[in-house]
Amino acid sequence: MKLRYNFFIIIIITLFILIYFHIDKVKNEKIVNENTYFLIKKNDSQKNIIIKLNTKKINISYFNWRIISLYHQDKFLPKAGEYLIPHGSSIFQIQNIFQDGKTVTRSFTLIEGFSAKDLKIKLLSNKYLSGEISVLKEGIYKPNTYHFKLGYPRMKLLKRMKIAQDISLNTVWKNKPKNFILKNKYELLILASIIQKEAKSFEDSKLVASVFINRLRKKMKLQSDVTLAYGLNINGKYITKNMLKTPHPFNTYFFNGLPPKPISYPGDNALNALKNFTDTNYLYFVADGKGGHRFSETYNLHKQNINLWKKSISRD
Repeated sequence: MKLRYNFFIIIIITLFILIYFHIDKVKNEKIVNENTYFLIKKNDSQKNIIIKLNTKKINISYFNWRIISLYHQDKFLPKAGEYLIPHGSSIFQIQNIFQDGKTVTRSFTLIEGFSAKDLKIKLLSNKYLSGEISVLKEGIYKPNTYHFKLGYPRMKLLKRMKIAQDISLNTVWKNKPKNFILKNKYELLILASIIQKEAKSFEDSKLVASVFINRLRKKMKLQSDVTLAYGLNINGKYITKNMLKTPHPFNTYFFNGLPPKPISYPGDNALNALKNFTDTNYLYFVADGKGGHRFSETYNLHKQNINLWKKSISRD
């Protein structure tokens, strides 16, 4: 009788040891073959989570899932959201990720010089954002990279972008030069949007700004290709002499002063170029064929610079 009892105890102990090692193996076994994005919806049950994991080729049985969930210090409660499950994760690590709620952070970048049309297309094509958007205004959103979680409303993101641009505008306007020719922050935004399309570097932007400021002071037409190209919705390379004569509101060859609204979303370089523009007597500029511009005080020198630009194009 005693022998049978001892034998039974040995079987029980052996069984417990086997169960322990099996559970330990299941708990720590690497079951994720590649980095995997995974979405838990608000009302997903744990059974639904396992089904969706299996469709992602992360194979887990409900029994193993529930057993491993008992190993957590706090009661296992997966949180809704989008997660990145790293390659080589175990069941226990997956559950930790879901319980900690460390969801994926996405990013959206508004590129300097984008128009409202460009921005709307990019916003609507971003599948991680949610909600509709109304007609977008030019210039009022700050080019930058913005971070958000899955399902973040597009209108809420736009509000953040506008607040950021307002801060930049207020800072530049507060520190504007004395006897500034521009009347208000909206005119500042319009001119910065033109500079953004004309110049690439900050140093070049300051010189381009000086040309436009000098022209406004002398009541000369701005004569900017980028404003007309925006108004006609064409590439600036295809502007013709006849187009320069059209009474289009964005034709700064035809009308004096600034166009009626911004033509792009200006970044910090373009805005700060108006705060720190280089004081010159320049009235003209033309591309130098190297990404910058040649500047001149007289039209005769400007024509020479145009010929140099044409030669650089011919060489290319």
